[in-house]
Amino acid sequence: MKKLFIYIVAIAIGVLASFPLVSGFALERAYEERIASMPKQPGIAIATESYDRGWFRSNAEVRVSLALDELLGDPEFADQPLELRILSDLHHGPLLFTELGPRLGLGYGNLSFSGASAEGLEQALASWLEAAPLTIRTIIYFDQSAQTELEVAAYEMDEGEDHVRFGGANLSLRSNSDLTRFDATMLVKASNLISTDIALDMAEASGSMSYEGSSPYTMVGESVFSIPKVAITGKSLSLVLESMNINSGNQINQGKMDYFQTIEVGRIESPLPITSAGWHLEFSGVSPQALEDWSEVSLRIQEQYQSGDLPADELGEPQLTPAMEAELEQVVKELFQPGLGFVQRLDVGALGEQHHADMSLAYKGLAGGIDFDDLDDPMQLLPAFAGAVNVELEEASIINSQFADMVMPFMQQGLLVPEQGKLVLRASLDDGMMMLNGSPVPLEALLQSALQEAPAAEANQHGEAEQSATQP
Repeated sequence: MKKLFIYIVAIAIGVLASFPLVSGFALERAYEERIASMPKQPGIAIATESYDRGWFRSNAEVRVSLALDELLGDPEFADQPLELRILSDLHHGPLLFTELGPRLGLGYGNLSFSGASAEGLEQALASWLEAAPLTIRTIIYFDQSAQTELEVAAYEMDEGEDHVRFGGANLSLRSNSDLTRFDATMLVKASNLISTDIALDMAEASGSMSYEGSSPYTMVGESVFSIPKVAITGKSLSLVLESMNINSGNQINQGKMDYFQTIEVGRIESPLPITSAGWHLEFSGVSPQALEDWSEVSLRIQEQYQSGDLPADELGEPQLTPAMEAELEQVVKELFQPGLGFVQRLDVGALGEQHHADMSLAYKGLAGGIDFDDLDDPMQLLPAFAGAVNVELEEASIINSQFADMVMPFMQQGLLVPEQGKLVLRASLDDGMMMLNGSPVPLEALLQSALQEAPAAEANQHGEAEQSATQP
């Protein structure tokens, strides 16, 4: 009986001791799959340099190569690539003792960086901030999802009359196994900056995001960021913004992408009589495939231009080959499909009242079965668009303010007209006809005149340039 008990204990210890080794194999596979699943981005190359698996822990190194000329669009950086190495110290599961508390999972690790220089990126940052401020920790769970916690420690920097007090920041990111869903929360603690010319104070700010999709061009979701208060004070400026909210996102609607962004400021203190503001923008009906094709063609043109395969024209722009021009024309056709449009709206609280302005433009498609290749007159594009502009100002607050003299000429010209206690401007475009406050506008004649004047002005500039070049 005693021997049986010893055998059972020995087997149990052996099984328990094997758990970290088994978890190590699964952790390595999950790690490599996550690296392979990362979206491909122009100018960014990610590759695993090494993975050393032990019994209880593993060490991994990933190389991130950044082609600055592609990322910044400047060929001057072609000879200045930047390489970062991400070093991971991973502890095997199944039982993980983390700073977040005990967890069950495949592994838990600390991430650090090194750069191409002898000191390395992390040490350079530490020297600049006088402390190692960046901490990254990651947990990989049994389902191969991951949770990453990033913390930037608070720091202070004083250089002459410039003083920075950064309160620190935290980011928590959760992603699934194939990197098709991301959920994150962010916190930036109160910070301030003081210099000889300006002082900036920002209250603690927070945000969150949630996105899902298999491609950067079809990723849907929403992000929100809120800043309770920002105060900027200078020698000739005093500005306070309160209750700031920044909201953006995108969704798929009938196979097309819709994008939106909203910025709201609940309260404003400034030299101007503006007390609040809000701005909203929407793009709708955008083809994901057209966006991907546009990105691919643009990147190829950029690469060939930077390598010298494409010459530059008189304006310094790439001189495209007929094949590339045809590709770009095809992408434009893919982008300009019926339903494409945008809307923006501006709301301003000023002079004790609310004032509004909005604009919309939509592409309806070419009429009569006309194709882009058949367009021989730019005026044929006019009926393909529909749009509107509306401005509403509270009349009494404007007329009784210091802005009355600025507004009066617009009223005299009929651009702003009284309507139920408001000063309004209403313009619309439909079927090639433009209306302004109920009256037709000869838009086609105006555009024809502008098109005729443009070549003449360009020819005059070219002639002046040639003349100045021939003068001694």
